[in-house]
Amino acid sequence: MGLRINNIAFTLVFFLLMINTSSGQRKQEVSTVDLQDFSIMTPVLASITNATGWALQDNGTWFSENNKIPFADARSVASRPDGHEILGQDNFISIDIHRIMIDDDQYNVLVRKYNDGEFEFPYLQRNWRSYQSLDYYVFKSEKLLEMLPDPVPWNTMYLVDLRCFHSGKIKNFNKVVFLGSSLSLSNYSVGVVENFKQTRTGYEEQIIRAIQEKKQGIKINDRNLILALFPIKSGGKEMIRFKIINAYLNENLLRMQTSPDNWRDLFTRTFYEMPFNAYRDFVQAARSHYIDYKNAATAYDRHLSWGILRYQMGDYAGALEAFNKALEENPSTTDFMIYAYRGNTLSKMGMHSDAVAEFDKAILLRPTRMVDYPNWIRNYFNRGVAKYYLNNTEGACEDWKKAYDFGYGSANEYLSTMCPRKYRLP
Repeated sequence: MGLRINNIAFTLVFFLLMINTSSGQRKQEVSTVDLQDFSIMTPVLASITNATGWALQDNGTWFSENNKIPFADARSVASRPDGHEILGQDNFISIDIHRIMIDDDQYNVLVRKYNDGEFEFPYLQRNWRSYQSLDYYVFKSEKLLEMLPDPVPWNTMYLVDLRCFHSGKIKNFNKVVFLGSSLSLSNYSVGVVENFKQTRTGYEEQIIRAIQEKKQGIKINDRNLILALFPIKSGGKEMIRFKIINAYLNENLLRMQTSPDNWRDLFTRTFYEMPFNAYRDFVQAARSHYIDYKNAATAYDRHLSWGILRYQMGDYAGALEAFNKALEENPSTTDFMIYAYRGNTLSKMGMHSDAVAEFDKAILLRPTRMVDYPNWIRNYFNRGVAKYYLNNTEGACEDWKKAYDFGYGSANEYLSTMCPRKYRLP
């Protein structure tokens, strides 16, 4: 029996092929993949969007605000000029985790988005302009294991040194750039603005470009990130306090910063706090995509794991090569997932006839474990997608109907919009 990778949420990574029907035409949309030694950055895998920031006030009381560590003296907030008070000592809009491959290693990217701004006249502190910025930190995925130890060290503070491969800041990441002009024309008439080509460059692309430049030696990174964590269990409640500490990749400084003498008081004056179960879900959602292929028990397991990893990252040619090597190691495997992944991979490459043949093999290997059943059903749906691209609408609808009858409810959308009336639900 082939490998069952328990730490992978197949329901998340066994992607469905997308169908574009807006034009009424079938389009074989073959993904264009950059097959360099690192991949595109994934969408957000996990996110924190709500935490309470606490600050000990000068009068000895504690004051809190949502997603913001307030100033130490709340009475002074009203006297702060313009919109500067919205920043507090620290704030965030969201803390997100993405994933990226660099060479053959798995990395994650922690992105902290926050409210930011500046004065047009800093010396006079006049004309405050608000915008949103982000800090990003690229670190090896193994660090996710340190962020949520097993067992949880309740009522004990601990630090996680991410040892960032690269980090940086993107200021005002939502701004619109007008190509061919250095001036923002947003305050001018619409007619003038429409004469210029505008673009909103995604911050993901900017982070990928920065990683490329780091690998090429164009950029030098000496920034680091330390997470201070304090899980608390008291009176039946489970919470976690945390702080995000910017640091530098200097061994002497790191030894000083991570020494208990220096961080025992980290949570005595300011911190963020959130329910522990929300933090646990945040880390586990990111960890579920980590594949420990280097410690696979057999050559078959190693090639299969590597193929799944390449598939997730969009390297379909690399994935197919790995799956082929896995089958060479164990040609008699009864694991339907390798054929399911081969089917999806071939479909992503536009080879839909070959994909149908792989889905056929996967469907014949009906699993005996109920936990595998939902993923096995998806083979009917995905085979229907491949048939649709082959102009076999009747066969596609038959497969989608089987998928629905077996319990895959999402197939109903395709039955109701792309299939003859006889396949639609009453």
